Amino acid sequence: MIRFVHFFNYSTKVSIEDGEKWYLDEHVPRTKRLPGLIGYFSWRSIDPGIPFPHPAAPTPFDQFIRRSELVFKDIKAWRNAMEFDQDIWIASEEEMPGFREFECMLLEEEPQYDLLRDAPPQQYKYMTLPLWWPNGRPTVDLNANIFIDSYCIQYNPKYPEDIGEDWYLGHHTREGKQLPGMKHYKTWKTAHVSDDLKNPFLKVNKWYRLTELGMSIEAFHATMVNKETRIRFTPSPFGNVIGGWLNIGIKLEDVQEFIK
Repeated sequence: MIRFVHFFNYSTKVSIEDGEKWYLDEHVPRTKRLPGLIGYFSWRSIDPGIPFPHPAAPTPFDQFIRRSELVFKDIKAWRNAMEFDQDIWIASEEEMPGFREFECMLLEEEPQYDLLRDAPPQQYKYMTLPLWWPNGRPTVDLNANIFIDSYCIQYNPKYPEDIGEDWYLGHHTREGKQLPGMKHYKTWKTAHVSDDLKNPFLKVNKWYRLTELGMSIEAFHATMVNKETRIRFTPSPFGNVIGGWLNIGIKLEDVQEFIK
């Protein structure tokens, strides 16, 4: 299975209510007619109250209205669907209902790593490094309901890919999986395809990874936001290896399934 995952917001000067009406009443029914589509899921974003800019929020959590995904048997079926009705995936004119910002990627059905269970090989040489808490490890409610920080990243193009992976998988996720309250932590390497799509709106090769981090909003604030208690992640010795980062907060259980 291959999943076409996309984050988006609506046109300038179009209210969220009018944008949602367009999406649910016009875009969704049209999209459901795409050949080869076997799954269609969507989540409205939630606001976890995380300030921007902040080390825990390099981009705003309220930048996008939805995360949606279309499921196909394979990349060939996805490509056929994208070329079947290209006008579905275009930017709208100002004040007209439609997409404004639109970020997309292709993901396999299963993550590359379930980070609460798996240890990427980059982590082993750093296993003995302690976490750096300014005032000790914070206490959080382990029974609180969680949200998902769904974020995609790309690496700084001036560094080789393996340097970015060494820091992100070796340092960042090794430390992230130890945060108190972490209950869901999965990462996918995006599936890149030949860059010959006829629709320039679909930049599916732009992002390198998508990660889902799940904990309660209170735990996220305690471990990642509050100055007195948040972790200090190990910095990369090469400087900023991240070239791009986008966040959207969702709750996995609040899914809208458009194909039953």
